[in-house]
This record gives sequence, C-alpha cells and structure tokens, in this order.
Amino acid sequence: MNQQQWQTHIRAYEKSSQSKRAYTRKHNLNYSQFLYWYRKLTKQTPVSDTPDFVPVDIKPSVVPAGNLGILEFPNGIKLVINSPVLLAQIPGLMDL
Repeated sequence: MNQQQWQTHIRAYEKSSQSKRAYTRKHNLNYSQFLYWYRKLTKQTPVSDTPDFVPVDIKPSVVPAGNLGILEFPNGIKLVINSPVLLAQIPGLMDL
C-alpha cells in the first residue's frame, strides 16, 4: 500500500468513532503498519505565527572588581579567586 492509500485510511479513521484496533480489523489492515503511518502522517504540525526560535539578549553578569578570596596552602602556594563560578565550586572541592 502506498502513502496516498494510507492517507485515505487515516482520514477515514479520524472521521470514524472507532478505535485504531477496531478500524484496522474492519478494513483488514496490519495494526503495526497503521500505527506507523498514523504517526508519520499526523506528526505534521500546522504552521503558526510563533517562530520556533526567539531571539534572546544575554547580558554578561557583573563581576565585582578585585579578588573574592585567596586560598593559601601550607606549601606557600596561593590560589586567588576572582570568579564567582569558581568561588561557588570551592565547597565541593573541599570534600575531595
């Protein structure tokens, strides 16, 4: 059966009050194939005025000037933290 024939059956099914299973039995159609073509032919959504993508303005967050913190290790190495993202990760790193 070709796509056009399946389209005819899909339209007829949608006008009927039968379940998919009952419709396929009545018309001697393979139920799995009917489901495949039903999904394939009805997945087309109508065109709307709403675009799929909406432009978004992303503004950089304001980072405070200067250092947010300094970690000094026993061996004398200093870790200067000037990123709020890094600062937020420090508590998780302390558990390592």
